[in-house]
Amino acid sequence: MNQLETAKKITAYLDKGTAQLKAGTAYKLQLARQAALATAGGQPQRSSELALAGGRSGSLGGRPLLGDARLWVGVLLIAGSVLFFRNWQIAQQTRDIEETDTALLASELPIEAYLDRGFQNWLKEPQP
Repeated sequence: MNQLETAKKITAYLDKGTAQLKAGTAYKLQLARQAALATAGGQPQRSSELALAGGRSGSLGGRPLLGDARLWVGVLLIAGSVLFFRNWQIAQQTRDIEETDTALLASELPIEAYLDRGFQNWLKEPQP
């Protein structure tokens, strides 16, 4: 069965189904059918893209997947947010270390006291 015979069978089924419609509705459907046939042309269009599993092309809504600007803006925002958060964490750790060093240097104890093993043991003992 070739395409012409298949088209004739489909047309017959559509005509049989539209027999009970009002004249105005049938006329509008006829105009829509003629417009669709005129735009369809003679040969089927072939896609130049590789077909993926499931019969879908590599696009979203007719746009190429890698060419969508909104996708790239989202990826860049996420990457920028991750980099900003990591840099903020490093800066916070650096500030904490600086505060600890400043507190140690500003205290009245000499540095040798912190290096003395007896002082380390005294710090570990619970104070009353």
